[in-house]
Amino acid sequence: MKTRNIIAYRRLVGILLLTLCFGLSTYAQEGLQIATLFEKYKNEKNVTYVELNGSILRSYRMTAYKSLVFEEVTPYKKEIMQCLKQAIDTYQVQKTQEVNESGELLSAYYRLSRVPRKGKKVNRYILYKVGKQHKATLVYIEGPLDEDELMEMLYKQ
Repeated sequence: MKTRNIIAYRRLVGILLLTLCFGLSTYAQEGLQIATLFEKYKNEKNVTYVELNGSILRSYRMTAYKSLVFEEVTPYKKEIMQCLKQAIDTYQVQKTQEVNESGELLSAYYRLSRVPRKGKKVNRYILYKVGKQHKATLVYIEGPLDEDELMEMLYKQ
């Protein structure tokens, strides 16, 4: 009887740990619909998903980094635009830089409102860019890095 109780207890602990881990990954993008895009398309064919963690994140002063690269963004574009619009419409975007051509969004930089993490406020950014042949990249970054650090990192090459 004791063994059965121990097994049941371990299963319960395991389920709670899995739930907690899943909850923490979505917590980084709280209130943002783009979080659904990363979960929905990370295993999609012709989409490359990257999530950084550990020392790589710390070396860039980030606490979260996720990106999706769409080989052909056209089938996903409407949903991406809706998610970006949601961030703007809910006043989560504090700074916007967009490049539009013929009414189409080609690139976007959004600095979002800061959020508390472990007693500190951290910056959040969404980056979006459509390149040649409708290849597109969507990036979510969070951490203490400021705007200048992010720009230096992006244009360093």
